[in-house]
Amino acid sequence: MALKNRTAITNILNQENVKNIKSTHILMPGKTKRAALGEIGNKVNTVRGVEPIDKTSLLQIDKKKAIVEKKQALKPAEKVLEKPPVQIVIPVVKNVVPQENKIAQVPLKNEVDSFSSELLVIEDIDKEDHEIPALVSIYSNDIYEYLRSLESKYHVKKGYLTGQEVTPKMRSVLVDWLIEVHQQFRLLQETLYLTVAIIDRFLQAFHSIGKKNLQLVGVTAMFLASKYEEIYSPDISDFVYITDNEYSKAEILQMEMLIVKTLDYSLGRPLPLHFLRRYSKAGKALAVHHTMAKYFLEQCLVHYEMCHYSPSLLAAAAIYLAFLITGNNDEGKDKDKVVWTNTLAHYSTYTEDDVLPVVRQIASIVINADKSKYQAVRKKYAQSKHMRSSTRPELRSEIMIAMATASRDTV
Repeated sequence: MALKNRTAITNILNQENVKNIKSTHILMPGKTKRAALGEIGNKVNTVRGVEPIDKTSLLQIDKKKAIVEKKQALKPAEKVLEKPPVQIVIPVVKNVVPQENKIAQVPLKNEVDSFSSELLVIEDIDKEDHEIPALVSIYSNDIYEYLRSLESKYHVKKGYLTGQEVTPKMRSVLVDWLIEVHQQFRLLQETLYLTVAIIDRFLQAFHSIGKKNLQLVGVTAMFLASKYEEIYSPDISDFVYITDNEYSKAEILQMEMLIVKTLDYSLGRPLPLHFLRRYSKAGKALAVHHTMAKYFLEQCLVHYEMCHYSPSLLAAAAIYLAFLITGNNDEGKDKDKVVWTNTLAHYSTYTEDDVLPVVRQIASIVINADKSKYQAVRKKYAQSKHMRSSTRPELRSEIMIAMATASRDTV
């Protein structure tokens, strides 16, 4: 019996010890680790660090609060002292400008409107391209400014064939033939323009080219331009074949080295096509305008008297003439609109007076194209894929004839 009572007493003592241990954990909040989602009940603990109070004690506390609130309500309300009004002291400023002068200094509404309207005339043609990283629209103006510096650096002089064995007529025959070769090989447009640029720059620097080697220069220039512009350029054997085996592979390679050394390995002269795309965008050109301007530019490639003009000026004159004779839409209804807008003048850096002399010369060439011996460009642009630009009735319009006759008068 004694053992039983002793074990019972020890069990009771153990339970009390356990309770005491739990209470110590409650007395030290924040230091104990509570099991995840443990003891999340609606248990109320009115005082931190103390065991929960019974419901009876809670009721007594609520009754005491109610009695205190009633006593406070019966007391007369104390008067709240109002703060004195804040006095605003206005500082005295010497030499105050009269009210009339202040009104006079404000710009008039008409002046503001006219200033903003002048800014809105020049459109941001790269605005829609800001979200396309591949178009690098934030660098577009800088790129074209750099291209203008290159065209002045690698310019072609006027009358550079003077005193040479190669004559302007020989050059025109060569370029006319190369346009046909370009079509047979189905090369890019840039390849043709770069070919002619290489020929002109080389003949300008190297004066000892004879009549027999002129075709070799032309073939080698196209071979170089193909390797520069094309993804898959024609093989050298194709150029040997196109010359009817007049020149060998070794001769073409030797001429290639001579041209590259003469040009100091600088083949990056900008082309009229680069600027034409920019101007077509600035002028909101349709496909008919852009294609017709390309026809004008390729006609300029054949004619020696046009090779000294800078590529940017030639492109500006070509798109100007295309807008002039076809209007601002395909049907030609808006011919009374301004041809050379402020936006075109801004992005081309040329005024209308700068462009008009070149426009007249192009008109004179185009209006006499059917009588010319060089028909490669005209036949090329008579095809449907080029919108039959060389056979359009606008090329015989009164405006075109007036431009061509004005060119003769100035000459």
